[in-house]
Amino acid sequence: MKHLGLLMKAKRRDKLLRKGEVYMPDMNYRVRRVGLRGVFLWGIFGLMMALPGTAWAGGHRVNVPPPNGVDDTANIQGALNVCVKYGPGCTVQLAAGTYLTKQVVAYNFQGTFKGMGMNSTTVEALPNLPVTNQLVTSCQPNLTDCLWPGLFEFVDGNISISDLSIKITAVPATLPWTDEVDTATHTMLYDVLGFMGQHPTDVTIDRIRMEGQPSALSTDWGYNVTNGVHYSGELPRSSAPFDYYFLSGSFTLQSSFFNNLFVAVSQDAYSTSSRITIGGSPSAGNHVKNTCGGLDMEASENSIFEISYNESSGTCAGMWVVPAWVPFVPSSPSQYFIHHNKFTGTEQNADGFYFLDDAANPWIQAAVWNNTAEVQANLSEGIGVYNTKGTAVWNNSVVGSDGTDGIGLWSTSFDAAANNNVSAFTVDSTSGLAQIYLDPSTTNDLVVCAERSDTVLNQGTNNAIIGCQQSTASAASAEEARSAARANLLRKKPPLRK
Repeated sequence: MKHLGLLMKAKRRDKLLRKGEVYMPDMNYRVRRVGLRGVFLWGIFGLMMALPGTAWAGGHRVNVPPPNGVDDTANIQGALNVCVKYGPGCTVQLAAGTYLTKQVVAYNFQGTFKGMGMNSTTVEALPNLPVTNQLVTSCQPNLTDCLWPGLFEFVDGNISISDLSIKITAVPATLPWTDEVDTATHTMLYDVLGFMGQHPTDVTIDRIRMEGQPSALSTDWGYNVTNGVHYSGELPRSSAPFDYYFLSGSFTLQSSFFNNLFVAVSQDAYSTSSRITIGGSPSAGNHVKNTCGGLDMEASENSIFEISYNESSGTCAGMWVVPAWVPFVPSSPSQYFIHHNKFTGTEQNADGFYFLDDAANPWIQAAVWNNTAEVQANLSEGIGVYNTKGTAVWNNSVVGSDGTDGIGLWSTSFDAAANNNVSAFTVDSTSGLAQIYLDPSTTNDLVVCAERSDTVLNQGTNNAIIGCQQSTASAASAEEARSAARANLLRKKPPLRK
């Protein structure tokens, strides 16, 4: 009978539980069994179940209403504003569909801005975006009296952007704005995703697709967008020209696609103490095509760059590391680790990729290995190294035909180029230099050829050349090729003014 009574009690308990009723005698029994520790755990579990899912997970989620087909700026801006108030861990969630927007500005956003996937959520810039007719260097971006020619401007914060596409299809993209150096009038979008700040700013971008448009307008540099993703110290500190807050923090870009932009990814101007990662692993590489400069890395101080596992092509170069367009001289060097990429120059005189250091104030410390540099037009250079000291270039492959040189060392010292595969790079018979070239200003460089048939033209002093074949290029053709190779280097972005 005792067992029968317990069985009936258990059945009654289960029936009550199915009805959602509380069976207190059984709860008391459980308390006696599990003790005080069990009571505490049950209390925590009950509290978690009572809270909304996004709250007990450690953050808030703000859903942006589905696209309205006309202008979604207010909804996107409003969601970002709400998340800024919530603080760290907040997510702005876009729905599926195509959002249309004007400029958006967010200060100290500490969260995630995401869509439902690159093929599901699209944000498209409305045409002829208004801009404020004054120097950008005199005002900080806002939505009233300082409208920048940028689609999204994030100032300070810890920002994650993922799982969406961004399109800029209008030509012209903005109303006219003026360049502060050459006074030219532009109508291209200065940047699509811009990041700046006076405090450490951390940015992660993952799984986005960005698409601009070619532009035949003479002032638009061939495209309707200058910078796709832009991590740059350009937040004005005062109205004085080029008086910016330095930008520090981290910037990571991975698993993303870019097409038809002047440069796809840009880090430049007053950058310090940052960690920049473009790609970073075999599964996180980015894909860039139909650009001028592809990956645009400009002068930075005391920073570390990891650029790896990307594919990038451009009419000027697949990638470059160059001085900033503003008067900024780094106070300390930065380290560049560039490996396992494919860089392609698609027009004449275009490099696969190149470094251009400041001879008077060197700031590049670089290691370059296991990359493929390809040139698709004649009289081009695979890998160009200009004015650096101590750069190491090894185990890279250079591909192309009728080129100027496969690897060029220009005014370098104590650089090393070793075991690079240049056998698939042919030199133009009349204007080419050699598969590996050292100009008259090189000193104390080391070249170790992968094959004895690799040609080297050494016009410098105290350079060590091991296992190579001397080029037969004449001095006249060498000078002509040097001039042609340098002519394409300084095609920089337009400075910023509006």
